[in-house]
Amino acid sequence: MFQAKDEGGGRCCFFSQSMNRQASDRLILAAALREALANNRLRLFYQPQVDARTGRMYGVEALSRWTDETLGFVSPARFIAVAEETGQIETIGKWSLRVACEQMAQWIRDGVDVPIVSVNLSPLHFRDEALPRFVADLLKETGIPPTRLTIEITESTMIDNYERTIHMVQTLRDMGVGISMDDFGTGFSSLSSLAGLPVNEMKIDRSFMQGLESIEKVRAVVMAAVRIGQSLGMTVVAEGVEHEDQRRLLAEMDCDVLQGYMFSKPLPPEELNAWLAAYQPSHWLRNP
Repeated sequence: MFQAKDEGGGRCCFFSQSMNRQASDRLILAAALREALANNRLRLFYQPQVDARTGRMYGVEALSRWTDETLGFVSPARFIAVAEETGQIETIGKWSLRVACEQMAQWIRDGVDVPIVSVNLSPLHFRDEALPRFVADLLKETGIPPTRLTIEITESTMIDNYERTIHMVQTLRDMGVGISMDDFGTGFSSLSSLAGLPVNEMKIDRSFMQGLESIEKVRAVVMAAVRIGQSLGMTVVAEGVEHEDQRRLLAEMDCDVLQGYMFSKPLPPEELNAWLAAYQPSHWLRNP
């Protein structure tokens, strides 16, 4: 039944031994994840985002990483999916918010120039009406300005119980917290609903970078996304930038912010501090 649902529903599936193995793997992973959360074994890494015009640091995105004593490194795609299935994603999201805010407070105390930290939340978090209060209390506890925190949400989050989600997002925006629409272009939001969203940032999904250099239609779609976001007063962030040709094309499109392996992989805080100390925008920034 679950296999049929995973494949889109409205179909039948026949039993196979691989289903047993997959179910067993999920149970093992879910139990290990529960133990890792209880013992604070997850870590946040931070991937730099740079201003496409000046090359200066724009902010960082906080990303969960997990290395288990028995399972070894577990990819985020794997354990986040299990966390969503088992309901542990809510715990991970609140943990990520807390750790990211505490890290930002530490950077502020140390004079480290990280303007904004972005944290991903799942649609499940926006079913909890206490979320804005949790964020407000966390900001007060850590002492960081609300403008130093951005919460990333997906298009599907906005679709799920639209009115309630809009109210909660607007409450967060009224507090001064940034809201970013992650993975833009991969969901089903209409342009009419996009115009009414209380969102100040839009992220173009990394999947569009794969054909940016070679496929004219992909470039046209990315250009349109940049123009739409900017015309609605949003900062547009391009994810997955890995090559100079991609950077150049995005600069020609006047995209605002770039993120990807061209600049840095996600780093633990101590390595990010070293990266910042050595970072020179002039090493890559040049006219389009």
